Amino acid sequence: MQNGWPQPEQIEPDIKRFYARQESFTVVDGCILFADRLVIPSPFRKRCLDQLHQGHPGMQRMKAIARSYVYWPSLDEDIVGYVKACHQCASVAKSPPHAQPVPWPKPSGPWQRVHIDYAGPVDGDYFLVVVDSLTKWPEIVRTHSISTKATIAILRGIFARLVMPITLVSDNGTQFTSSDFASFCAMNGVKHLTTAPYHPQSNGQAERFVDTFKRSVKKIKEGRGTLDEALDIFLLTYRSTPNRSVPEGKSPSEALFGRKIRTSLELLRPPPALSTVEDTRSDGLQRSFNRNDTVYAKVYSRNTWSWVAGVVLERVGDVMYNVWTDTRQMVRSHINQLRSRNSASRLGGDTIRQNTASPLPLDILLSAWDLAHSPRVSQEYGSVPLVPEPTDASNEIASEVTPVPVVEQPASSTPKCDSSSSTNGMEVPRISESSSGSTSTTSTGFESATESEPKVVLPRRSSRPRKQPRWFDPYQLY
Repeated sequence: MQNGWPQPEQIEPDIKRFYARQESFTVVDGCILFADRLVIPSPFRKRCLDQLHQGHPGMQRMKAIARSYVYWPSLDEDIVGYVKACHQCASVAKSPPHAQPVPWPKPSGPWQRVHIDYAGPVDGDYFLVVVDSLTKWPEIVRTHSISTKATIAILRGIFARLVMPITLVSDNGTQFTSSDFASFCAMNGVKHLTTAPYHPQSNGQAERFVDTFKRSVKKIKEGRGTLDEALDIFLLTYRSTPNRSVPEGKSPSEALFGRKIRTSLELLRPPPALSTVEDTRSDGLQRSFNRNDTVYAKVYSRNTWSWVAGVVLERVGDVMYNVWTDTRQMVRSHINQLRSRNSASRLGGDTIRQNTASPLPLDILLSAWDLAHSPRVSQEYGSVPLVPEPTDASNEIASEVTPVPVVEQPASSTPKCDSSSSTNGMEVPRISESSSGSTSTTSTGFESATESEPKVVLPRRSSRPRKQPRWFDPYQLY
């Protein structure tokens, strides 16, 4: 610089970069300056970079400091190479920008690729989450153990209901990377794929559903009670709700099974018409019973059964009947457990068997406590009279009966019965009076006297209102 710059064709490559900026160089006290920056010779550039990188600044900050004090033609390139070569800076450097996500290949059918993962702990328990990649059908199983043995047992049960998948995707948990789990997949022809360690995005299908499951269960549990109830409600709702990720926007159940599952919302629609199938015997004759038909019904007791006579109360469905037996029991029988019988008597169109020789123990018990016997079965299943109604013939017989006149007699007389006299060849009891008094004879040949009725002494009862004991309530059922 003191003797002048050489000719351009004679300049060496190292000096040619200075020659382009020759007007900016000056010499001060034997030092070459580029503007106000010191030009550093080649032997001292390494020491200068060490001094500039003493605080381990980044590339941009180190360039900014260097441009304020020093200069040489390849300053920026040397700073970039120096910072990249620094081991301390590289060990704590930030992660590089994420690559463009690569989606999993779309399976051709349901339940071909399945993603699994564990969620929890929630209330001390874990949940194995299984999600189909195509239909989004979820399976969640609560478990206390997350060992390999417990995981295989759960997956075996799920695969038994929904068949074996082709591919199984999981993370690198010890229960999934063990030799027993590998043997289980190999024996069932399942290809097991594991994602990159500590990269949950690779198993995003299961990870995303775990997040949805946790938030939904927490919201349901706030007002529903137990965790099991919240889990069941969540699964039913998720499986029956249309999903935009499912082909054609269907619900997971419709995409997996080809039909919608029934929920309580189906009550808002009219019920479907049910097709009835008539019961036909092998000989082509249809068997059926009507109300008040007399039948024999099979009544089972322990390991045996017997035929018991009864009356059909009503028909329930196509082949079920409610039968009131002679043993005062209402049984529900299938048509195969009934056979017709001939009626013992028909009164008023109702066929029943009369058996009123002795009162039931129930009637004796109720009458002892002044309780009314109200047969609720008759009120509930129709009026089946247990006592025959009077017919026209019985009314005619009752009209022909001649009432017996009553003969008045003084109360002081004491009647005596004498069977010596007879009327029309029949012995008729005569009532003769004592030594004093008068007698009167009726036209029918009967004589009667009026006795003084003895005074009935009623037992002493409390005036306190009596309430029926509660243990009599079961006796009011029949």
